[in-house]
Amino acid sequence: MNPNMVMSPRASLREALEAITKNGRQAVLVADAEGVLAGMVTDGDLRRAILRGVPLDGVVADIMNPAPVTASPGLGRAAAVELMLARAIRHLPLVDTGRRLVDVLFLEEQIAAPPLPTPAVIMAGGEGRRLRPLTESTPKPLVLVGGRPLVEIMIERLRQSGITDITIALHHKSEPPPWGTRGALLLLRERLRQPFFVVNADVLTRCDFRAMWEFHRRQGRAAMTVGVSTHQVDIPYGEFTLHGERVTRVEEKPRKEFPVNAGIYLLDPSAVELIPAGEYFDATDLIRTLLDRERVVAAYLIREYWLDIGRLADLEKANRDVADGLFD
Repeated sequence: MNPNMVMSPRASLREALEAITKNGRQAVLVADAEGVLAGMVTDGDLRRAILRGVPLDGVVADIMNPAPVTASPGLGRAAAVELMLARAIRHLPLVDTGRRLVDVLFLEEQIAAPPLPTPAVIMAGGEGRRLRPLTESTPKPLVLVGGRPLVEIMIERLRQSGITDITIALHHKSEPPPWGTRGALLLLRERLRQPFFVVNADVLTRCDFRAMWEFHRRQGRAAMTVGVSTHQVDIPYGEFTLHGERVTRVEEKPRKEFPVNAGIYLLDPSAVELIPAGEYFDATDLIRTLLDRERVVAAYLIREYWLDIGRLADLEKANRDVADGLFD
């Protein structure tokens, strides 16, 4: 069991917040020195306690649920899912006859999606120059968000969608010059026999990869489906619409919304054949090549949480969002 899943009843709210941030499970179990389950604290419990004015130095024993739903270690998967759905809970501690904590089940793992017959390639070769000095000693994909490496979070999201064939393309301490998307896909050409995902490792998202895959299949002739997020820009001035030398419309300090590349792609194997050898060639180059050849490039709108972590400010926002439960 993850050591960040269990803490003492005398632990502080601050320690509970840190543990929940690190374990990524939105809860922590409370047990005494003998391992006897005393209760459970969720991120919701912590937020409500803080709003009531409970100090961060307060103890979790004062805010925990002292009687969480539990089960015996021999409970089967189907029965566990039925119990958790019936009681509307996401965490099910397993305790022995002495109420000693043995394990904990998580609803999302028990109702994991069936296998998705498509591989995924995680592009993890970026140098992370805009994240320096953090990336001077740590490869960009291993930068921590909520106490976990970015690439680990991406792998978990793919697996939760049913994708089990995952390849990570690296460049850390590599001698050859970077090849962009070209290098990874040409090396994997023989394994990419069906539509496959290509995802950037520095993206934090709750994208529904299964829904995107099904969308791509419905497009029929699409050589590529591009994941699209929306980026909002607040213009601090009045915006004019002009016709020649005349003003036809004015909008005061408008907010504009633009579709942007989310760094998540689904490719048909035929698209790989268009990648040239011997030159740097990235995903955007491939999109332009496909469009020049009048191949269909579909756009899938990602409505779930999405954040590109390219700068230190983005990393700080990602950690705030995880702490605030926005990535749940």
